[in-house]
Amino acid sequence: MRNLYILALDGCVASAVLGLVEIFHLANRVAAETGQAKAALFNPVLVGLTGEAVKCDGGMLLPVERKLPRAKPDDFLLIPGCMTQDLDLVSCVKERSAEIKALRTWSAKRGNFAAQCSSVFLLAEAGLLDERETTATWWAQDQLLERYPNINLNRDKTLTDDGKIICAAGPYSHLDLGLHLIESLFSRSLASLVAKFAMIERTPPSQSAFRTMDLRKKTLPIAKQVEAFVLEELPNMPEVGAVARHVGMTTRTLQRHLHEATNLTPKGFINDVRMSVAKRLIETLPVRVQDLMQATGFADESAFRKQFRRASGMTPKQYADRYGANL
Repeated sequence: MRNLYILALDGCVASAVLGLVEIFHLANRVAAETGQAKAALFNPVLVGLTGEAVKCDGGMLLPVERKLPRAKPDDFLLIPGCMTQDLDLVSCVKERSAEIKALRTWSAKRGNFAAQCSSVFLLAEAGLLDERETTATWWAQDQLLERYPNINLNRDKTLTDDGKIICAAGPYSHLDLGLHLIESLFSRSLASLVAKFAMIERTPPSQSAFRTMDLRKKTLPIAKQVEAFVLEELPNMPEVGAVARHVGMTTRTLQRHLHEATNLTPKGFINDVRMSVAKRLIETLPVRVQDLMQATGFADESAFRKQFRRASGMTPKQYADRYGANL
């Protein structure tokens, strides 16, 4: 039986903490009822730094089973995310010195980690993500890369797993994280059965569909300047040279700084802004594809549809069916 310690921290989202406990108990039941295992596969244990009840987001006290034990090589420490007052996750984790110390101790004993949403920042602050492939929720990625430049950030994946550390993006990605662990620690078949029994739709592999300008508040300065200029110029498509002149750089310098800030070329970032405009229009108005093309400076419908699918992982109509008015 695999020990899975679920660490409840002050400010945690209770549904994420308890949801992780419950999905592993459910996996044990499904495995037994379908004949995949005779004994329990997973032992989810709710732990805290001190063993005392923690205060969840909203003020509810959540009792834990025990204090976080010493790690063994096969043990997993799952760290659900904590709700923050704003979108500044770096400021939040800087104040958690006790948590950082506990994570470093767990790592020194060769324990494994699975972190979700803001807790990815805890691992980064502890120095445990350096040179590792990592993901984070899309609206926090610029913060993560600016504070921790030595990590290998994958901006598209909703979950990364390098064998020792798993990172899941999104404030409510705990169910995806749980299903991934069930799959990787036992079998894909069991994970699929648990998802079907609980009617959980697994998150698509790319974060592109979720990005929107409305929540992109912590963008790095160079990206903010370019975004503002592109929005001002639309529906005219600005040339990269014009963007560079506007921000007082050469084209090559702009390309270097923008790639460091966003992992995109100037043209790629401009297209990202254009597609953000298209998404926002779909989310707020009953627009046609022709309206979207006109607003974002596309003359060719095929090119627009191709770019929109690349940016969102779906067609304009599929996006509208899920997030806005039907086209």
